[in-house]
Amino acid sequence: MFTPWVRRIALLLLSLNILTSHAEVSQERPLIIAVAANFADAAAQISARFTENTGVPVRLVMGSTGLLYAQITQGAPIDLLLAADTDRPRALMTKNIATDLSYAVYARGRLVLWVPGATHPPELADFMTESASMALANPALAPYGRAASQVMARFSKQASSMRIVRGQNISTTYTQVATGSVPGGFVALSQVLAQGVPPSEYRVIPEAWHEPIEQALVLINHQDMHPHGQNFRHFLLSEQASVMLNALGYVVGG
Repeated sequence: MFTPWVRRIALLLLSLNILTSHAEVSQERPLIIAVAANFADAAAQISARFTENTGVPVRLVMGSTGLLYAQITQGAPIDLLLAADTDRPRALMTKNIATDLSYAVYARGRLVLWVPGATHPPELADFMTESASMALANPALAPYGRAASQVMARFSKQASSMRIVRGQNISTTYTQVATGSVPGGFVALSQVLAQGVPPSEYRVIPEAWHEPIEQALVLINHQDMHPHGQNFRHFLLSEQASVMLNALGYVVGG
């Protein structure tokens, strides 16, 4: 016959074994999140905090929203999409690829004109008049590129004589400007803040000059949905994450 303390030890060992088994399963199967290129740095910080809080590992897959959308529709094993627009998440819901109730706008992005080496925030009209080329993300694939093209349409006279270099996504565009391939271009505010770019080198574009860059998320609907996908969604929409995002150059709420 087992004594009470033996029973307690047996229950404790069983509990530890269950916890260890859950941890092993979690380590074998990370939460896979498709992330719009502009949100890569922020997603890395948010997911690191989520893993710290929950122990659930996260793997990020970065790309333009358009390419990520295409990969998901073709059956890529993605648990959650953090897009840089609202169109693709809604389209996934229409196709029954994403769960309707999971849709939410998690942030609004800001566009900047970045001119490395500038000694004061550049004026867009002056830059377009004086420079032969500039970079922006592909408007067909990247929402930040679409916003940039809308801004350029306001300066059609200056834009008509410029060479436009289009990157596949906003990360590519940032690299093109950073390496000097072009004298300047449109990138995300979050990028220049993350890289410590001096404020004298960039100007934040007024939101009235382009459609809002609302960034939405959805959970991907497949047979083997990750049990912690909803938990990550709740964390990204939490007050703790909102404070982080505001500091990283995003507008949350308002």
